[in-house]
Amino acid sequence: MLHAEYHRLACDLLHALPGLSVAGIHLPVPVEDETIRDEFAFVVLSDGSVGPFYFSLGTLPGELWRMVPDPSRPDPSIRSLVDGFLGGQEAPKALAMGAFNALSRSLMRRAGYRPDGPAGTDGPAPGDTVGMVGYFGPLVERFTARGVNVRVLELAPERIPEGPGIETAADAGGLCGCDTILCTASTLINDTLDDIIGGVGDAGRIELIGPSGSGLPDIVFARGVAGVGGVAFDDVTRLLSRVNAGEGWGDAGRKYRIPGDGYPGFPALCARAALTEDRLRPGARDPGK
Repeated sequence: MLHAEYHRLACDLLHALPGLSVAGIHLPVPVEDETIRDEFAFVVLSDGSVGPFYFSLGTLPGELWRMVPDPSRPDPSIRSLVDGFLGGQEAPKALAMGAFNALSRSLMRRAGYRPDGPAGTDGPAPGDTVGMVGYFGPLVERFTARGVNVRVLELAPERIPEGPGIETAADAGGLCGCDTILCTASTLINDTLDDIIGGVGDAGRIELIGPSGSGLPDIVFARGVAGVGGVAFDDVTRLLSRVNAGEGWGDAGRKYRIPGDGYPGFPALCARAALTEDRLRPGARDPGK
């Protein structure tokens, strides 16, 4: 259901943004042991828009390296990537999410929409309990250092260190007592977000975070999610130089949060983008004059 909705919205984006093509699919450099990595890959479009997606998910690395043997010379069209939402395999779905995020970035740029709110991860007070779907190490360290308790639901629980203020949850129901729930956006790729929302029972406490959530948030906001954090890349050359060298790329991106109660929505962004393009056409008259 979730992926069918993303496919429909991605097709609407393709209709609103004709003429784009895939400029590159950039995967992390292989290493001997992938089990401890937290890496992302990127779909780049011909207008420089970047769509990040989570790479270190189960068997994804090997599958993606086989599917994209030469990332700098991608064969697929954007439509073929988007159609990956409809299949049963995880690797095409991951690429589809990357394409969706890149198309979303293109529309937001054309519409002049620049979300730059706080990431939504700094609010918990000492004594609060924050739930996490996915283990975010730096956040856990930051929270526990100031007396915030953390309860983590993680597919690979061996990644969670033992320590004061850190608990584990066996399923989404174990997060019900948490004040806020930070949910990895990789749940959009493996199609588990609806299970998390169903298990928690109150989507209004869920903040979706991570680069995989950098696309239009209409679908998750319709499910009651409180906010979505993502990352935008304004300098694609800087990003790709880091990725292709196997270096950290955090300084190449701009983190942001879109609140559920302040987002204009896909139709409004399309209208803004169309108005902007009309104003940029040679000889166009500024309707404000």
